[in-house]
Amino acid sequence: MIRRDRVIKSFVVILMLISLFVILYGKAGIDNKNQFFLFIYGITVTTMVFFMFFITHLKYTDLSEEIRDKNVSHILRKPFVSCIFAVYNEEVVVRRCIDSLLNSTYKNKEIIVVNDASTDKTKDVLEEYKNQIRVINLPKNVGKKRAIGEGIRASKGEIFVFTDSDSVVAPDAIERIIEIFMYDSDIGAVSGHGRALNAGENFLTKAQDSWYETQFSVKKAMESAYGAVTCVSGPLAVFRREAIYNYIPAWENDQFLGKEFRFATDRQLTGYVLGSKYIGKKLKEKYADSPFVKEINYPERDWKVIYCKSAKVYTVVPNTLKKVIRQHTRWKKSFIRSLFFTGTFYWRKHPIVAIKYYLGAVFTILGPFIALRHLIYLPVTGNELSGLFYLSGITFIGLLYGVMFKLENPSSGTWKYRPFMSLLSTLLLSWLIFYSILTIKKSIWHRG
Repeated sequence: MIRRDRVIKSFVVILMLISLFVILYGKAGIDNKNQFFLFIYGITVTTMVFFMFFITHLKYTDLSEEIRDKNVSHILRKPFVSCIFAVYNEEVVVRRCIDSLLNSTYKNKEIIVVNDASTDKTKDVLEEYKNQIRVINLPKNVGKKRAIGEGIRASKGEIFVFTDSDSVVAPDAIERIIEIFMYDSDIGAVSGHGRALNAGENFLTKAQDSWYETQFSVKKAMESAYGAVTCVSGPLAVFRREAIYNYIPAWENDQFLGKEFRFATDRQLTGYVLGSKYIGKKLKEKYADSPFVKEINYPERDWKVIYCKSAKVYTVVPNTLKKVIRQHTRWKKSFIRSLFFTGTFYWRKHPIVAIKYYLGAVFTILGPFIALRHLIYLPVTGNELSGLFYLSGITFIGLLYGVMFKLENPSSGTWKYRPFMSLLSTLLLSWLIFYSILTIKKSIWHRG
């Protein structure tokens, strides 16, 4: 296994060097030197992408695999764990989620499901599990954050395992992550590795599955190498109680532009862990009368937030373009909110991930304008090949991500769909940032 990983890493380094040389040479030879800003922008984006590949494959280590290679799992403490998720009108999918938690190899746990005033038969489905889980039926819809807050109030666990009602957690995922917490007391939160549960449904779900794989195994892995993952993703988000408990009232009452902000549930919660040392005291003072603060005052700490590649979770992805657009609109609203929260202190983290974070924000805003210039303005003004070269570069980057997917999943053929997601993101999804800004006060948490 170790030898195979070394071979993969060596191959990746060689592939990235060759690819970086080809793209930079192409930009130097093809780009109009009068378009200096575009040239610098392209070089910066390309360099950042490849640098991220290098860091991921040279520095990231799956701590769960390391623990098991050292054969120390059996001596680690097994704390009581609270598995919590909120549900709203999810009668079709919620059974799979509950069953996956019940079938987990980690046994010292409780399962709490908060029914956020569903209007379908979700309550009846939950009743079937009344002897195996704890169900909290809320009288009125309060939103995902407040619903989960109710679950936390009723919990007893030292570790919180959050998931989504349309997700299926792998049998050993929770056990792997709990071992990580017990092995390293400086870790405050861990993200699992997400894939599409319905990947085989159609072309679009296969493409999203390939995108999920690389978003986790490349981007989250890069941030994890410096203990600063910016988003512990909802399908499997695990937190140490002492890292978030005092900040639950701030999370439940989060406002943006004078209105309750129901999105950014996972990003915002991750932000409290990342920023505990810098903003924790102020937040606790603001909500000093809350039982979450009065009950016990945990010390502010500089927690590490990491990602565990071997802790798998599978979640339902949108199967139509309309649903993809809705999902990415929610995510971009979360990104905007996070930028005004996590962005105020993330510069204190390791310079490499901090630079990547802020440059990524700049590229998110500028990207659509760059695409417009390459695909419309330059061709209209005489540079007919600009659009072709631009789309070729996007496709090539997507193909490299596809190669990363193939290396991680040798038996899968889904890698070939990855370039499509790069093109879809460039031509359509990137533009949603502006719609998200204009409609940021409109928020509905449930996937329906």
